[in-house]
Amino acid sequence: MADAPFREGRRIAFHAAGEPLEFREVEIPAPEPGAVLLRVVIGGVCGTDAHRLNGDIPAPPVPVAFGHEGVGRIEALGEGVTTDTAGEPVAVGDLVYFSPSKVDGFPVAGSATPGDDNAPWPVPADRPSVASYQDWACLAKGVGFFRIPDGTSPEAVIAFGCAMPTAIGGMTRLGGVKPGQTVVVQGCGPVGLSATLLAALDGPGQLIVIGAPDDRLRVAERLGATTVLPLESTTREERAAKISELTGGRMADVVIEATGKIGAFDEGMSLLAIEGRYLVLGIYSGPPMAELNVVRMVNFSQQIIGNLGAARIEDMKTVVELARDHGERLGFADLITHRFPLAQAADAIRAVGSGTAIKAVVLPETG
Repeated sequence: MADAPFREGRRIAFHAAGEPLEFREVEIPAPEPGAVLLRVVIGGVCGTDAHRLNGDIPAPPVPVAFGHEGVGRIEALGEGVTTDTAGEPVAVGDLVYFSPSKVDGFPVAGSATPGDDNAPWPVPADRPSVASYQDWACLAKGVGFFRIPDGTSPEAVIAFGCAMPTAIGGMTRLGGVKPGQTVVVQGCGPVGLSATLLAALDGPGQLIVIGAPDDRLRVAERLGATTVLPLESTTREERAAKISELTGGRMADVVIEATGKIGAFDEGMSLLAIEGRYLVLGIYSGPPMAELNVVRMVNFSQQIIGNLGAARIEDMKTVVELARDHGERLGFADLITHRFPLAQAADAIRAVGSGTAIKAVVLPETG
């Protein structure tokens, strides 16, 4: 006689662009040794989810579970689990922040083959997984999770979603911003806003954000931008002229691309000063080719730095610490403008893909 399921719940399965999301009733086994079972409280919606629905990312060979930003409540701890990934003691009932990142450094790039036992993501929809668009998330041994301290808002933790670990990883590879430098951030979606916050904490002389719409630019100012340039009401030439004026003709010491649009690359390079550094965070799908004036780059001793996702598992812990230290003061939770039950996950993804939401979340406990 087969063992009875430990829990039962719902899980979203993604098949291919143009096909509706499938809701499955699934059985959840008790966690194995070293694993953790979470009741999903918040599933953050990422732009990658919209890219999947739109077909910008190739369809998987088998249906997959997705949703890779999560806050969950510990329901059960597998044998041997007494602490989170950072060594903080945990117990049933604790809130934790999680994503499909492994302690051994496997990158969450969305490019692994479903079914690869060495890859936590993406995961075939017929097996328990760390996906957040479901009632129960099963964290296999080695998947990173971090306790949210008492008094820290879980919405403040998830407000930037995987954008914040991406920006933290990028700033690590960039080497940070030196005090007094001029920084330009292209884009004010979650990645751009995350980069704006991190750059502001480094103490730049000027922090200029290019983006749209106006409500996101207001958030950028709250997070530390000293100047905002509306993308929709300025031309490329006008933006360059303004940055030149603000810097006495030097231009930007650091430019951070966070638009996801290949057309932003050429403009970003044109805004870069001699010995400037260009951090590219957003262009990871879509048309892959951009023109580059290599002679100018070499003669100006400029650097181009690419980054996809967190650089280290510890970057996730930094997300929690930022929410703890700055979340209330800077209103992180206010970035969440749209909330949806699990049954309306497709609507949540469309709200992000259309730019309607600054941040949308899925709340499985609400229905």
